[in-house]
Amino acid sequence: MCIMCCRIKQEAMIRLFLKPNKQFRDRKLEVIKCLKCGALIAELTQFNIQKQEYEIIRPKSKKTSKFLIKLQQENEELKMPEIKTGTKSNMNWIYGVNKEKKNGKIYQYAKNFNGQSKLVKVIE
Repeated sequence: MCIMCCRIKQEAMIRLFLKPNKQFRDRKLEVIKCLKCGALIAELTQFNIQKQEYEIIRPKSKKTSKFLIKLQQENEELKMPEIKTGTKSNMNWIYGVNKEKKNGKIYQYAKNFNGQSKLVKVIE
């Protein structure tokens, strides 16, 4: 099955079949990283036993990583590889330097748009 992003149908790079539980069966998880924008997209297709219909859950970008962490906690057998999130356009841009004072020292951090921070230097 293909997942659509940036008007391009893309094949899943990770495809997993999850174990059924009390509420859902026929559970399938597909994950892609968009070739054009670099966004992480997951799609969970499952059959709801109570409603007797299929549901598709499709979070995108920052919500995807939270969704995958939640799924991983629910399913012990689910082992997901580390995938960088964010878009290609802002992957290496540093938007500012934050300074924090602790014990008389000044710690300077550089952060990017994907929420990652890096210690630049410590001033005493």
